[in-house]
Amino acid sequence: SRLQELAEHPLVGEVRGLGMVAAIELVKDKELKQKFDSKTGVGTFCRDACIKHGLVMRSVGDTMIISPPLTMTHSEIDELVAKAMLALNDTYQYVQGQ
Repeated sequence: SRLQELAEHPLVGEVRGLGMVAAIELVKDKELKQKFDSKTGVGTFCRDACIKHGLVMRSVGDTMIISPPLTMTHSEIDELVAKAMLALNDTYQYVQGQ
């Protein structure tokens, strides 16, 4: 249920979770997808935004893979979601400003 907050972000097309591993697929919205695709370095920007906010992740194409520790407290999960939201917001502002 905590992934729902990420799923509702305008940059996110789909969030899939298996245990505590989440795959966040970016931009299914056609108009935003075209804008996203027309930019170079968006994936790199998103990765760097994640690092900036202390979120360990990797990207595969236009999908972010978040792989936190298997055992986390509720507050750690909340912090993880907050960091992901910050990184997504930075990336969204980048895409919109281009």
